[in-house]
Amino acid sequence: MSATFRTIEPGSVIELDPGRLPITDRACLRFLVRCGAATSGQLAQLVYRRSRHTQKRLLHFHRAGLLERATVGDTPPGRAEFAYRVGVLGHQRLGTRRTPAPATYVRHMLDTVDAVCALNRSDDREHSPVQLWLTDVMTADILGRFVRPDSIVLVTTEAGSAVLALEIDEGTEHSRTIRAKLAAYRHPLASRLNWHLLVVVPSPIRAKWMVRQAASLDLGPQAWVVTRTDLARDSLDTVLRPLAPGRSPSSIRSLLKQPHRRLSAPVGSRAWLELLAAGGGEAEDGALAP
Repeated sequence: MSATFRTIEPGSVIELDPGRLPITDRACLRFLVRCGAATSGQLAQLVYRRSRHTQKRLLHFHRAGLLERATVGDTPPGRAEFAYRVGVLGHQRLGTRRTPAPATYVRHMLDTVDAVCALNRSDDREHSPVQLWLTDVMTADILGRFVRPDSIVLVTTEAGSAVLALEIDEGTEHSRTIRAKLAAYRHPLASRLNWHLLVVVPSPIRAKWMVRQAASLDLGPQAWVVTRTDLARDSLDTVLRPLAPGRSPSSIRSLLKQPHRRLSAPVGSRAWLELLAAGGGEAEDGALAP
């Protein structure tokens, strides 16, 4: 994808006060502050639900100078999908700061949101599987000083609940870096029986490579790898490959155990949008307990 985000020309900016926007619009802007960047398709699933309406609102914010956008992938003229992030003016109006990140990190941000969208696929917006989602800017120190997942999500269905620490792999980091990152999860996972590490990789070849890197690390029965394609296709029924030798494959749904943890603002629900619009501040209420 092109990582060059573009804002509107200064002379053509329309006046727009974020504080006077509807709840869904304010939630969209706050969500983009949290996750860094998202595509129109991702925002349609998580915020607006309707694709055409999503595109209209995002274009409106772009023309107001609140959002910057960049094209995603190689698409023909007139059919381009855009990734959006909050621009300088948007951060000023919202009273927030942009987290510094290299341009190459944009793909990583989008893949992280994709993984959570796959886990949260549901026809029932008010009772979606992902009860709690902490993005990378919210996960510091939860698993200790040396472990910072790309996201932490609490997944709940009628079968039970599980907490997933997501590591989104782009296939670019070398063996030493990957082994150090995986090894850092050993102690946190050992003391949290209902937590699991889920490494999301770009291809089956990378998945096999990841298993080889983890073979001698003694990660135990709570560490798994899955490809982005499989996760996007099968969601909670995706077959997970264990990162520990001698373990059997599983699925996300089979990892869900009691207690049954449901929160008041599952991701994508009206309550979640209202929470974001007001500035965030999810109450974990023991949801991330071991």
